[in-house]
Order: sequence, then C-alpha cells, then structure tokens
Amino acid sequence: MARHKKLEPIEDEDPKLDISSLIDVCFLLLIYFIVATSLIQERKLDMSMPGSAPSDTAAQIEPALIRIIKDGTIYWGKDNSLMIDNDMNNHNLSTLVQQLEAKKQEASAVGTKPVVQLWVEGEVPHQRVIDVMNALTEAGITTVALTDLKDD
Repeated sequence: MARHKKLEPIEDEDPKLDISSLIDVCFLLLIYFIVATSLIQERKLDMSMPGSAPSDTAAQIEPALIRIIKDGTIYWGKDNSLMIDNDMNNHNLSTLVQQLEAKKQEASAVGTKPVVQLWVEGEVPHQRVIDVMNALTEAGITTVALTDLKDD
C-alpha cells in the first residue's frame, strides 16, 4: 500500500517589496529637476531712503506721490486725478515709468535728485508694491519714501 503523505500547508509570508531601487530613482529624478530647472532671477531694488535731517537748501521741486489703493489701482498725485493702472495682472507699468522719467528729468534740470513718496493702503497685495518698485528702478529713481499722508 502506498503511503500518502500529508501536505503541510504553506505558510503565507508577508510579501516584501525591495524599495532600494525606488529610492535610487527618486534621487535621480530630484537631481534631474534641480539641474534642469531655471531659477527665476529677482531684480535688485537699489533704493535709498531720503534723509530725515533738513538740508541747507530747500527742495526746488515737489516730491512725486504714487498712491496704491486696495484694489491695486495706481494713482499719480494727491488728488487721484491721474490713474496710471488698474489691472492687477499687468506687471509692466510703462505709463508709470514714463511719468517717473519725466520727474527725473525735471529734477535733473534743477540739479537735484527726484524724490518719490509711495503711499500704500494696508490690503494691497505685495506683488503690486513690487511692480511699482520695479518701475522706480527701471526709471532710475533711487530715493523713495514710504508715507502715510492724510488729507487735511
């Protein structure tokens, strides 16, 4: 008579996954994207604050005032009569640059540096202020005062 062997049940082992090759691929992808990505270069904003001590000579031209209100609209002057730009997506403020270049020429005609006062409401997005600063840099104006002028 033949002997029948009882088959022992095969123990289920937990499946194992070797992730060492997965880690290698992740590092290779990381290195690839670090090397392949071009870094965005920010413009250097070369600004200086005007001196607080009164000078011996009186200013011969009045400082320009740029106002930025909550919705991102940019105005030139205290009376809000000249709207420069109201499109938040427009980062190229060529009209403002033209106004600033005219102010710079006016100041250089009398032998002074142009001074710009920047008045910004509290809820203005920071990118809008940076757009104005970039326009100041493009026009070559480096004397900027942040102000909180109130109408009397």
